[in-house]
Amino acid sequence: MVDPRRALPTLALGLCLALSASAGQQDTQPPPATPPPAPEENPAQPAVPTPTKPVPDPTGGEPAPAPQPPAPAPPAPSGPPGAGPDRLDFTLKTEDGGIATGSAGDLEYVREDYVRLIGGVQLKYQDVDIKAAQAELDLETQVVTAQGEVILDQGPRRLTGDTLNFNLETKTGNLTNASAHVAPDYYFEGREIVKTGEDTYQVTDGTFTSCNQEVPDWSFRLGTATVDVGGYARVRNASMRAKRLPVFYTPYILWPVKEDRTSGFLIPNIGYSDRRGASLGLAYYQVLGRSYDTTFHLDLYTQEYFGLGNELRYRPSEGTRGNVLGYVVRDPEIPLDEEWRWKLEWTHETTDLPWNMRGVVNYQEFSDFNFFQDFERDFDRNTLRFIDNRAFASGNWGPHLLNLLVQDRQTFITQDIADPNSSIEQRKLPEIEYRLRSTRIGRTPLYAQFEGSASYLDIFRPNSFEGQYGRFDLFPQLTLPIRTFPWLSLSVSGGGRFTWWGDTLTDTVGPDGQRVITNELDGETLTRTLPFASAQIVGPSFSRIYDAKIGGFGRFKHVIEPRWTYNYLGEFEEEDEIPSFDEVDNLGSNNRGRLALANRVLGKPADGQGSAREIFLFEIARNYSFDDTLPLQRGEGQTSQEGPLEALVRFTPTAGTSIKAEVDYNTLFSNLDSTSLSGNLALGGGNAVGLTWFTNYNAVTGEAVNDQVRVSGSVAVWPDRLRFEGQINYDVEQGFLQQQTYVAYWTQQCYSLRLEWRDFQAGVDARIRDRDFRFSLSLKNVGTFLDLTSRSSTREP
Repeated sequence: MVDPRRALPTLALGLCLALSASAGQQDTQPPPATPPPAPEENPAQPAVPTPTKPVPDPTGGEPAPAPQPPAPAPPAPSGPPGAGPDRLDFTLKTEDGGIATGSAGDLEYVREDYVRLIGGVQLKYQDVDIKAAQAELDLETQVVTAQGEVILDQGPRRLTGDTLNFNLETKTGNLTNASAHVAPDYYFEGREIVKTGEDTYQVTDGTFTSCNQEVPDWSFRLGTATVDVGGYARVRNASMRAKRLPVFYTPYILWPVKEDRTSGFLIPNIGYSDRRGASLGLAYYQVLGRSYDTTFHLDLYTQEYFGLGNELRYRPSEGTRGNVLGYVVRDPEIPLDEEWRWKLEWTHETTDLPWNMRGVVNYQEFSDFNFFQDFERDFDRNTLRFIDNRAFASGNWGPHLLNLLVQDRQTFITQDIADPNSSIEQRKLPEIEYRLRSTRIGRTPLYAQFEGSASYLDIFRPNSFEGQYGRFDLFPQLTLPIRTFPWLSLSVSGGGRFTWWGDTLTDTVGPDGQRVITNELDGETLTRTLPFASAQIVGPSFSRIYDAKIGGFGRFKHVIEPRWTYNYLGEFEEEDEIPSFDEVDNLGSNNRGRLALANRVLGKPADGQGSAREIFLFEIARNYSFDDTLPLQRGEGQTSQEGPLEALVRFTPTAGTSIKAEVDYNTLFSNLDSTSLSGNLALGGGNAVGLTWFTNYNAVTGEAVNDQVRVSGSVAVWPDRLRFEGQINYDVEQGFLQQQTYVAYWTQQCYSLRLEWRDFQAGVDARIRDRDFRFSLSLKNVGTFLDLTSRSSTREP
């Protein structure tokens, strides 16, 4: 569908910006046809462009002191007051009493009321400034005719051309072979510009572009245009050109040239898809008020597809804004009764709620799962496997946090839209959550912490259970920190976790007398109370400081620090009766400790700017289970309470470069459990490379059971011009590329090209394979003008 943010300014717009500026303002107003920003309650009046002014000091330093005057020269012959060498200053009085001043190389009276000026003419009358090689001024009619490198300035407006015929009294006239530059980067030319009134103009044979080349990479040509500043530009015979080649034509454009947001048609968008064929996207923008506007979309395809959409934007106050988007498309490839496929999106954010609370809504709904792949242009979005809709209101007051949440999460399992068991659906209708961050209790050494929630849950699990029920969860804690010695830190915590469910899974007895849990809710409540305790000992710590300049660091600190942590969470015998919804339900008992020895190196910048940060870490650790029923290593009838040996190395020499390696070694069978390696290397100039490689092993046999490699990188082949980005995901154990994505960017002075290709495979036996291709063209100060996509999905053996 058409993106309203890619609206395209035309030559008439460039003319408008060049001619409609008001005196005294300095910034630039975006082109009216460029997609408008979100409306505001009291939007400020837009500023208008001023002519580009030369910079006195290109180095950006302070202005150089004025040179001292030379020694006094002999008195020069008398002349007009203030005249310089070989220059004449003049003051001329027109028939109606107006005063024209300026200077020239020579001044000649052709007759008593007609003056010819020659040589670097500078003429000023009221707010009009004219510069030219030569000029003639009729003092009776107040008409100026000028030739040769003519510059006409009126307030902040500037036009240049070959010849000028201008009436100083009416401020009207014409300029031939005219050109103008309007900030930020709009360039305009016209064979003739006629100023017919205070704010009306006529243009003949004009050109608009954002390129500053002699032959622009792209431009818009027009036959004629009538411009009413503050109204509309009526453009006839407009065409887009690539260099000198015409590529797009329209016989007529009605274009708003108002400072405020204005209703009107946006520039069409051209696209192509191998499935839907060539497409033409049309859009109409409508202002609904100072705080509301909307855009209507119509997408036409050559392969019998047809799309309609509407986007509503609103910003009734400074703290509230939102966007509602609806889109339907006729798909001739599906049954007639289901041929209309659709999506609905709503995003909303406000900080205007009472008590400084913040509210957010993120909602999206689709007619079917395959809508992602068939109609979304974003590659990342068309591979989504879930939809998470939520609305919440939250507030923070010191250590207190309150959150009210409504959530609807749908996780897709299969792509068969006709299958009622194709997705897992989970809803919180609603959930109220309260948290108290660690807070000291009065003057006591104790710190309190609390997490609690009250939820009403609705769940559907295919081939399992479904239903609605309530749930309460409370988790209070008390912590006592003990700091007897500066090199030793000790803290102990205790508390409990209380959870109540309004429904549970059915508990029955099978024919063999064994207890059986069914996939049905029986309406019985369930309560779980678990004691909780934890302790942490850090130290004794040993450290040493070294003064040495290495790289950007001037001082280093080496710290050796042992750490012992212990966590306990009680057991619950009815665990299998809990209807599993999220992590609150799936806690599991815990009674284990962890001993770690860390070697850290911290560096402090040599210039003293900034604090010290970690450069290097080497840590070796091991977990130990104090519960005989929960060993940490097992296999072939053997168990061990000790967990695998864990080693971690992390090296971060710069903010953009890091390496991290982890190894878990199974001591029960003397084999690796897992390994992982990740890193990022920033090479400067937009060049970077990243690597992630993780492997899981069968600890008994030592064979790899999951071996995945991901490599990503970006290369600036031609700085500021050509850049490549890519990512490869390779399954080493199965021997196939899961995903490969390559993107090429070409950036010129006034346009950019993007070429993207993606190949994605998933599954084990019959793999699903998606191939995507996209090409887009974006014009400077305009947006995306051309968008071509191609997508195919196959099932491979």
